[in-house]
Amino acid sequence: MARLPQGILGGVLGKVGNVVGSSWKGIPILKSRPLSVANPRTTKQITQRNKMTNIVAFAQPILSGIIKPLNDRFAQQASGYNDFVSRNIHLFAVATPSPAGDLKISVGKMSAVNPTNVQVNDGSVDVSIDFSKTLPDAFASATDLAYAVVYNTTQKTFGVSSGISTRDDEIVDVVLSAPAATNDDLYVWLAFRRVDGTVVSNTGYFSYVVS
Repeated sequence: MARLPQGILGGVLGKVGNVVGSSWKGIPILKSRPLSVANPRTTKQITQRNKMTNIVAFAQPILSGIIKPLNDRFAQQASGYNDFVSRNIHLFAVATPSPAGDLKISVGKMSAVNPTNVQVNDGSVDVSIDFSKTLPDAFASATDLAYAVVYNTTQKTFGVSSGISTRDDEIVDVVLSAPAATNDDLYVWLAFRRVDGTVVSNTGYFSYVVS
């Protein structure tokens, strides 16, 4: 039941049909309510919801160290996180992106550089990623900062390095959140960012099985 605390010409508090009266900053307002709330569960809708759940879980561990510094500056009318989700969600029918090489942690003017080798020992959390310091294009510089993600697909654990190494170092070290074990599958993504943050690279990729 609705009330008229200020008389017939005043504001409305409560519900009349599908209209709700309330107050916002002292101003009486009316809002309409949907006549019914649907929760469609078609196959396509369920699939899309599952993809969203999977990519949100994947993005959370790399949000502050990778997604934001490589994407926030270049997002148009959205956050870098939203851009990351929109361009990668189609890869997340399951928890691990597939094909993993299509995942884009960064999209920019610099050309992608793929890692050339990965080194990690059984029982270790330390991963070393080698890459060539050869400049791939005119946008690249020896001082570009390296950003790397290592995802242990077997254990579902991550390691991240955020702008500690440079292109000239030819190596970036990553610490996993749990020790790697023999036969673990590691996916590695690599990108670069200009020191002043104005240019980023496309995404390089490498896969490695711990021996």
